[in-house]
Amino acid sequence: MLSRCYDLGMLLTKHVLTGALLGTLIDDYMLLFPLAVGSHLVMDVIPHFGMPESLGDEGFRNKSFLLIGSLDFAASLVVVTAVCVAMPQRSGHILVGAFGAALPDLTYIPEIVFGKRIYRLFPWLKSLIYGFLGPIQRLERPWGVGVEWVWALAMISLLGVTR
Repeated sequence: MLSRCYDLGMLLTKHVLTGALLGTLIDDYMLLFPLAVGSHLVMDVIPHFGMPESLGDEGFRNKSFLLIGSLDFAASLVVVTAVCVAMPQRSGHILVGAFGAALPDLTYIPEIVFGKRIYRLFPWLKSLIYGFLGPIQRLERPWGVGVEWVWALAMISLLGVTR
């Protein structure tokens, strides 16, 4: 096992909700994007959902990970669409915020699609995922799903207030 980053971990929808909220509040794209990426990293440091060592040798191609990840990705798209429809005047900012907040998790997509052989072509990607992103997720726990839900509900409430 290369790192705990291989765990079935934090849900993308929570990151996208946070990025969307940032998009409703921050006008400057040059400030919005790095803050959204930074929000992702901060959320990965706090306790969150994860099942340590759950993916085994299949890594990100594990069937459970792919099922939950696909549903979560779909929910993220629904969230972004709903927020953009609710606040069309902020759509560009919402999209930039949501994309920035999702970006660290989107780095896993090449391994999902191509498997671990992708690292022969792009060794820096392996360093990013297993050297940087993996170690900051030390607080993944099954009970972290409660933290995820509380955070998501807080973001939804705050989005309602900014509307």
